Amino acid sequence: LSSSNLKPQVADQMAIGIFKSFDKKSLDLSYEFFYRQINDLPDFKNGAGLFNNSNIETQLVSGKGESYGHEFQLSKKTGKISGWFSYTFSRSFNKINGNFEEEKVNNGKKYPSNYDIPHSISLSGDYLFSRLWSVSFNWVYNTGRPITYPEANYFQNGTRVAYYSDRNEYRIPDYHRLDLSLNLKGASLKINKKWDFNLSLSVYNVYARKNAYSIYFQRSANQIAGKKLSIMARPIPSLTLSIKLK
Repeated sequence: LSSSNLKPQVADQMAIGIFKSFDKKSLDLSYEFFYRQINDLPDFKNGAGLFNNSNIETQLVSGKGESYGHEFQLSKKTGKISGWFSYTFSRSFNKINGNFEEEKVNNGKKYPSNYDIPHSISLSGDYLFSRLWSVSFNWVYNTGRPITYPEANYFQNGTRVAYYSDRNEYRIPDYHRLDLSLNLKGASLKINKKWDFNLSLSVYNVYARKNAYSIYFQRSANQIAGKKLSIMARPIPSLTLSIKLK
C-alpha cells in the first residue's frame, strides 16, 4: 500500500487481439498481445531486514516495471470430443536504479520479477463416450518462477556469510502435472426431471510429479545444501457428488 514513504503505482497497458469462430461456431480461436509499463514499482532492498520490523516500508525501494507477451487459445465446444489448448509467452522485469547504492538492485540493471513465467501451457480435453459417461484430462506446464540462490559462503570475523547471486538470477524447476477424471452426468433419462446430479472420480497429479513448492537452504558443516519442498507430490484421488435442483 502507498504511504508517505511509498508512492502509489501507476501503470499503462496496451492490448490488441483477434477472435474468430469456425465450423458453425464449434471452434474458437483467439490471439492477444499485451504490453504494460509500471512506474513507482516497489521491491525489497538488498539484505532487507523484515523480522521484528514495525516500519517495513523503510526496507522498500521503488523503480520501474515492464511486462509483455502474447496469448493463444484454440477451443472446441461441441461434439463427442471437446476441450481447449492455450499457450502464453510472457516476460516481466523490474528495474530499481535509485540515486544511492542502497537504493539499487542488481546494480541498477533490470532483472526478472517474481511473476516472470516465460512459458505457460494448458491442454484440456473431454471425451463423451455415451450420453451419461465421459472421461476428461487436464495437463498444465509452467516455467519455474525466478529465485535468488546463494552461490558461495565465506567467513568474516569468524562468522559464516552467504554470498548470493543477482536478484532472481535462477529458477526453481519447471511445474507440470496431469489430472484425469471419470464423470457420470445424471442417472435419469426423463425429460421433466426435478433434479440433476454429477458424479466425478478424479485423480490429481497422475504421474506423481514432485513439483517444487519452494526452495530453501540449510547449512551443514562447510556446505550449504539446497532443499526442495513439494506439496501433493503423489497421485491424489477424490470423489465428488454435486446435486442441482430445478
